[in-house]
Amino acid sequence: MFAARLAHLGYQVHLIERARFPRRHLGESLSPGVMSLLAAAQMQDVIESAAFSRVSGVWVKWAEELTLRQDEREQGILVDRGEFDLRLLGRARDFGVRVYQPARILEQVWDGGRWRVRIDADRKQTDLSVDLLAAASGRRQTRQRALVGSSTLAVYGYWRGTSLPTMPRIEAGRDAWYWGVPLPDGTYNTLVFIDPEQLRCVAGATLGERFLRLLEASNLMENCSGAELVVPAHAIDATAYLSNNPVTRNRIEIGDAAVAIDPISSSGVQKAIQIALSGAVVANTLLRRPESAETAISFYRGQLADSFERHRRWAGQHYRAVANHNNHSFWSKRAASIPGPDLMLAPAAEARTSMTAPLALSRDLKFVPTPCLRGDFVSLANALHHPRLASPLAFLGGRELAPLLQGLPPSLTLVQIAQSWSRRMPFASGMAIAGWLVSHGILVEQNGGEAAP
Repeated sequence: MFAARLAHLGYQVHLIERARFPRRHLGESLSPGVMSLLAAAQMQDVIESAAFSRVSGVWVKWAEELTLRQDEREQGILVDRGEFDLRLLGRARDFGVRVYQPARILEQVWDGGRWRVRIDADRKQTDLSVDLLAAASGRRQTRQRALVGSSTLAVYGYWRGTSLPTMPRIEAGRDAWYWGVPLPDGTYNTLVFIDPEQLRCVAGATLGERFLRLLEASNLMENCSGAELVVPAHAIDATAYLSNNPVTRNRIEIGDAAVAIDPISSSGVQKAIQIALSGAVVANTLLRRPESAETAISFYRGQLADSFERHRRWAGQHYRAVANHNNHSFWSKRAASIPGPDLMLAPAAEARTSMTAPLALSRDLKFVPTPCLRGDFVSLANALHHPRLASPLAFLGGRELAPLLQGLPPSLTLVQIAQSWSRRMPFASGMAIAGWLVSHGILVEQNGGEAAP
């Protein structure tokens, strides 16, 4: 995604891929937001033209009894990651990306002006000279992590059989959690997320034996008689972390090289795509507007940190739901250090108002120049800072907020505020934005004691 976006912006892009495609890869369950991101990158056809599976429901056994969470809109998608990644790579080629595969980097040196990169592709060495290097090597780079979550392993294996589940399944166990994913090719991937120390205590001489013993404690393989494990058990690091140096003036980390979120979010692929697309804008700013380099660097670091903290908070709340009735250290450790509530998701009850009440800006609201994405570049924009916002907010619903609020006449009602924005957006959009600002305490009743003087 990163390479394709930069090629679309007019750059000559070289992509060095170590593995041959297609190959199996975790991250086979795509959250609903993936399609809109692919559409924004003009790559939605990698899903639309493929025989991937839509998710109509998920069986969940978490803090309560087993329930079926249905989705009539079937927004989630189950993919064969080998085919999905192969299609993404093909679209990158269509955009003009030069792909070396399978290939590996032998040497990379910054000479003060450019990167000198030597690669080995098809047993042939090639020397490249590039302005910016993007590291997308995933979890291999572990030496520079600023923040790290609780150590977690994902142990997984693929099954075939005639009576395998047809819907995903998520289950909380005594000292681990389980995830079953039915794939488009008919296989069923079973994953166990467990503390490495706990895995060592599971009976079994091999990883495969321990994996089977763990599955016996769950219902993932319930009624799956005759199922055969067709891919031996593997274990990979699934720990959440944040890189401490994800971007400089001539190098950027994307994907899992920059940040990895807790797998309980089920949105790792979506987050990776978001990072790739915003990272491409950061790279474009570094290369074409070097005078804005520090702004771009600040934006990217802040975006990654905010994302890591937001997902850590969200994951911690899910672990807490189980820890409330399961005191095993696996759950209590992951629920112990949850930050405060996400104020962006917690409307202010006292901010509710009637449709006819005169409104004003909160006295606690400040407009502060903040790095933001604007089109194909990162630049400074006045963002809203307020105690009820978890982070500065410059845009809402695709609209820049500061120009809407600065100079807003006092004593307007909710409807009048939306009408005053009618030249900038439809009335319904104005009502939605104004209502959100009221519910979060940005717009308050003029005579309620919280209004700006």
